[in-house]
Amino acid sequence: MIRESLLMAFESFAGNKLRAALSLIGVVIGVASVVAVTALSASGAADVREQFEAFGLDAVQVFASGGSFGQGGPVRLDDALAADILRAFPDAEAVLAQAPLGGTLARKGETSSGAVMAVDSRYFSAMDARIEFGRGFDQGDEYRARPVVVLGSALARELFPEGDPVGKRVSFTAQRTSASLEVVGVLAPKPALFMDDWDRSAYMPFMTASRRFFGDLEPRVISVVAKDRDRVVALGEGLKRFFLDRTGDPEAFWITSPKEWAEENEKMIRTLSLLLGGVAAISLLVGGIGIMNIMLVSVTERRREIGVRKALGATTGDIRTQFLVEASALTVSGGFIGLLLGWCAAWLAVKGFQWKFVASPDTAVLAVAVSVAVGLFSGIYPAARAARLDPVDALASE
Repeated sequence: MIRESLLMAFESFAGNKLRAALSLIGVVIGVASVVAVTALSASGAADVREQFEAFGLDAVQVFASGGSFGQGGPVRLDDALAADILRAFPDAEAVLAQAPLGGTLARKGETSSGAVMAVDSRYFSAMDARIEFGRGFDQGDEYRARPVVVLGSALARELFPEGDPVGKRVSFTAQRTSASLEVVGVLAPKPALFMDDWDRSAYMPFMTASRRFFGDLEPRVISVVAKDRDRVVALGEGLKRFFLDRTGDPEAFWITSPKEWAEENEKMIRTLSLLLGGVAAISLLVGGIGIMNIMLVSVTERRREIGVRKALGATTGDIRTQFLVEASALTVSGGFIGLLLGWCAAWLAVKGFQWKFVASPDTAVLAVAVSVAVGLFSGIYPAARAARLDPVDALASE
């Protein structure tokens, strides 16, 4: 029965091509809009996640930001604090120090504008920074306070346009300090985030900066690395309570984690996607109303055909099924066309944003399901009207 109804539906569409095409427009536009918005949302969320993962999602950054400090006193990011954090938080694997040093790097009279940072030897691995040439720091560099430096990719190209800077030396000048540093490694390109402009920064061991150049150097930032990436957000919340108890002033510190930022950005993108998808879905409703009108016209035009079928033994259910199948076939066809158009539009937009295109199979299932729902909704009344026709009146209508 369904097969015969489908064949009759497509014969009807073939006989009224313009009408069928016009009735499809609303459904095509609606489905295409919803699919495009969904694909753009998924692609944008994937891009945000990729950027934050490139920074390192298993660490929480703690900044001493000043403030009135309350009765607990200011935040001092020193070794004693690091030991307290490790004792208080079993989920914390390491506490890594970081401090901006200011100053400049120069080579053969060419001065670079890149930032110079003092970091713990484990900082690169904790932040998912990859060494492209040479090596990073080791515990020997820290223990002996060796005058070594790792350059960001852009900074390395600026200071060493001839290439291969590993093993060569640069001059470091800051305040009253002047020293020669050996380049031991170059970082692979990495997106900038928070206070790290990875490609235009230079990094020296924290103990080298503290012992050789700046005396008792105190970190400006500490990175608390979690043992489990899934526990990073909970670790960040715990650290906020920890520092608030110590200082009594929520403005004395600032705590953030890339994972928390990634989740908030994804949540915002999903919310925006739902809002835009809701607006786009209105055109589906308009398309459904258009199809209902077309089906009502079709019932009026085919009264004699309905009368003949009933006279030959077709039941009320047969007539109702025929028109429901026709309406559903029309909307499902529009759904597939809208799905392809929506993915094409999203793909072009994603390429413009330089994102990675993400198309979920769930989107295709949703588009087809919505199309079927619209077809059933728009076909119920015309099908019921056709099924109620009296065969004698229908045959006498022409």
